[in-house]
Amino acid sequence: MLLIYLLKNTSRCQYVFELIFKEEFGISFQTTSDVKEFEAHEGEKINYSDARISNSFFIKASPLLFESEIKKQEIQVAEKNNLKVVFPNEEDDLGFDIFSAVFYLVSRYEEYLPFNADKFGRFKASDTLAFQNNFLQKPMVNIWINAFKKSLNDKFDQLEFKSNAFTAIVTYDIDVAYKFKGRSFGRTLGSALKDVIGFSVQNFKERIQTLLQSKKDPWDVYDDLQKLIDNNKISSAFFFLLADKSEHDRNLDYQNPAIKKLVNQVKTFSEIGIHPSFHTSSFPEKILIEKERLEKLSAEKINKSRQHYLKFKLPDTFNALLQSGITEDYSMGFPEIPGFRAGTCKPFYFYDLKNDEASSLKIFPVACMDATFIYYLEKSPEKSLMEILNLMKEVKKMNGTFIPIFHNDILGENEKWKSVHDKMIQQIKSYLKGV
Repeated sequence: MLLIYLLKNTSRCQYVFELIFKEEFGISFQTTSDVKEFEAHEGEKINYSDARISNSFFIKASPLLFESEIKKQEIQVAEKNNLKVVFPNEEDDLGFDIFSAVFYLVSRYEEYLPFNADKFGRFKASDTLAFQNNFLQKPMVNIWINAFKKSLNDKFDQLEFKSNAFTAIVTYDIDVAYKFKGRSFGRTLGSALKDVIGFSVQNFKERIQTLLQSKKDPWDVYDDLQKLIDNNKISSAFFFLLADKSEHDRNLDYQNPAIKKLVNQVKTFSEIGIHPSFHTSSFPEKILIEKERLEKLSAEKINKSRQHYLKFKLPDTFNALLQSGITEDYSMGFPEIPGFRAGTCKPFYFYDLKNDEASSLKIFPVACMDATFIYYLEKSPEKSLMEILNLMKEVKKMNGTFIPIFHNDILGENEKWKSVHDKMIQQIKSYLKGV
């Protein structure tokens, strides 16, 4: 039994101890504030305080985990043994306060502070500590934990750590299920007239062919994805947008028979979840309404979600998800830059800083999205593939979970991006085989 000494146990301390020792290391631990009990303990022990105690692994504690308020933190970044760290010090056995460092990134502490939002009200990747110190593309939380594990192992050679393995979940956002199929007669006629007026000959031709069923809808990629996912035995999740129409939610009517048929096809080969609409971050009551629509279509209980536009407010959106019966969320990524928004490539439980308590909502962090490379970074498919594979390599090093986002319309319209997707799948398969 590992014993941890600290002056005061808090919910923040307990949260980060469970994340590192229980979830990552598979090690049982207890805490104590009794220095005599700690000194008498004959097993492995960690001292998390402001002064050394003999025969223990010493991590000098910063104030962060012993506070309950949310305030601007003066964060220092340093380099220790060729590794960038935050909350550095020169006095302990690790060189930095790993518990505060992990908590600061995973809790998304900086997103609770006042910030200059983008045009959609989102926290910008460029404002993160990680981006400004050039480690957004590195899962630093996992790298720090690995360094901690090595140091602990050097001091306590009797400690047994659980082994972890690389996994992947390929995810798809179905913002608009079909390009032409499923539209009302009026909407189809109006769009066809726009094609004619705008001299969009190819669009008009494809629309007519789709309606006459002589050609598959361009965004109908589901049969191909089913074969690819089944043949490669890849874990996947599809997120369906079932919102009321708005400027940013242009999905087909959720009552359309084509949507019900699609949902029931996809659930035979993949996990499914709700894609809460653009306005749910302002009107969280819409989450339950949209989730119940998917439950009715699928005749299944839905517990997975990803916010449309990756738009959420902390902690309000995540608390609303929990209240709606969602237990897994896949929104933790930036739309404009790939990387590790919470510093980790492994699922973790959301910590509500406002109420200063851990929650039961499990966060599955995403590493990258096709739309990021295409619309924000304007990178070629070839360069994008290299970056995706590099991110996957970083996840593989940490035996984490690689989670990318793709969109059916991009895969349907862009052959080069379909190739990026398929090559990525092959690399995932290779890693899963241990090659």
